[in-house]
Amino acid sequence: MGTRVQLKDFSTGPGKAPAAPVQEYKQLPEDVRADFAAFAEQMAADGFAVLYEQMQAGTVGPVLTVLHDGHVAGAIGPMETMTDPSGAARLLPQYFGVLPQHRGHGYGRALWRAAMHWGHQHGAAYQLLQTEVGGASDRLCATEGLTSLGFVNQKDV
Repeated sequence: MGTRVQLKDFSTGPGKAPAAPVQEYKQLPEDVRADFAAFAEQMAADGFAVLYEQMQAGTVGPVLTVLHDGHVAGAIGPMETMTDPSGAARLLPQYFGVLPQHRGHGYGRALWRAAMHWGHQHGAAYQLLQTEVGGASDRLCATEGLTSLGFVNQKDV
């Protein structure tokens, strides 16, 4: 497997609206916000434990969440932009994941679309991502209309 570099160009708009409700973490009821710790622990391998520490310290931008039966089922964030050397705002890559038991319900796609709307609303011109060729994120990016810019191949020496 290799790594594909993907481009989301916001000049054509944010894309389709999310089909499931997505909320910012800070807007969740307090008991549901407390539930994020359990989500972060289960998704630690995807970086969510580190993200949760940063969220608690208040050092990162918003995190978008999707709920299932009142519990955090998935998240994407932090939502932040940065000016690139040419002066264009780019949406920075996010931690992105859905708990395994909640996959297949469209939560990942809803989070992705909400994140793209956030980026568009906050003036991002583009986002660059790396996806594992053939992986879930790679397939999502293809169906959401991102442009493949090519591949990165690593070789251990």
